[in-house]
Amino acid sequence: MKYNDLQRGLQALKFVKSFKDLKIFYQKLTYIFPQISGTHYKHTNVPPSLQIEPTNHCNLNCICCAHSGSTRKRGYMDLNLFQKIIDDASEIGIKRIHLYLLGEPLLHPQIVEMISYIKSKNLGVHLTTNGMLLNKEKTENILRSGINSADLFTFSILGHSKDIHEMVMRGVNHDVVLKNIFDFKELRKKLRVNGPAIETVFFTMPENQHERDQFTKYWKGRVDHVTVYEKISKYFSDYDKMVPLNIHRKKTCPGLWERMIIFWNGDVPLCVADINGKYILGNLKNQSIKEIWNSKQLLSIKKLHEEKQFQKFPLCSMCDM
Repeated sequence: MKYNDLQRGLQALKFVKSFKDLKIFYQKLTYIFPQISGTHYKHTNVPPSLQIEPTNHCNLNCICCAHSGSTRKRGYMDLNLFQKIIDDASEIGIKRIHLYLLGEPLLHPQIVEMISYIKSKNLGVHLTTNGMLLNKEKTENILRSGINSADLFTFSILGHSKDIHEMVMRGVNHDVVLKNIFDFKELRKKLRVNGPAIETVFFTMPENQHERDQFTKYWKGRVDHVTVYEKISKYFSDYDKMVPLNIHRKKTCPGLWERMIIFWNGDVPLCVADINGKYILGNLKNQSIKEIWNSKQLLSIKKLHEEKQFQKFPLCSMCDM
């Protein structure tokens, strides 16, 4: 993870074409450096970033995803609530918004308006997608929304070949995804938009591990950044599959310090592993980001992590994320 973060940061240099881009590059490094140096475990009064779930609906049924095991009500984030959250984030100095969680963000009917609103507040956007819904019209609207070198679009492609990609990510069309990525890149060039950076990501699992090297070789040079994770979380991939996970956490979780997670209905769960929202810290419809981030409940769980007392909190003790 740390190496990928460093690579991503350094490769952002090629987007530096103006003083504004240089300022954005510096902001990226100030966000990435604590993660690669380990200093992100220091508590701050505001979260370094937010991870917002536009929707928990998805158009695919991947074999490695906890989505099918989630019992949460399905829905779409209200645009007024979204704007309230972004306004709050902007006012307290948060610089980065991760626009994805347990669902496909491009399914949200107002996703372009969401991106545009984030950019109107000069915040960076990181959106992760399976790439199926990024047609030419949506691509152009996104590229005209204020997107710049601060932003990152990640395409999850869990197979190099058509057969493996479509077997792991059930419902995907390999050819459509590749076409959408290359059309996105071409239109970015045509419109002379300096961003977003385009990344493809591969999570290694038994079903696709033989294609890992081919994936890297194919995408290197075709997109701005290629990330390959050597494994996928068993907690996430085997969630609610009635199999013994045999997981015993040994390391402090960086996620508790790096970002605040926000479900589509405004609920703030403990972390990304709290898939069904069992441990809700508050709701941003009627609370502020600072209020929830500095709550006694969250601070007490961080203290358990600092002391490596993971067994005292069941969700954390059985999680490998």
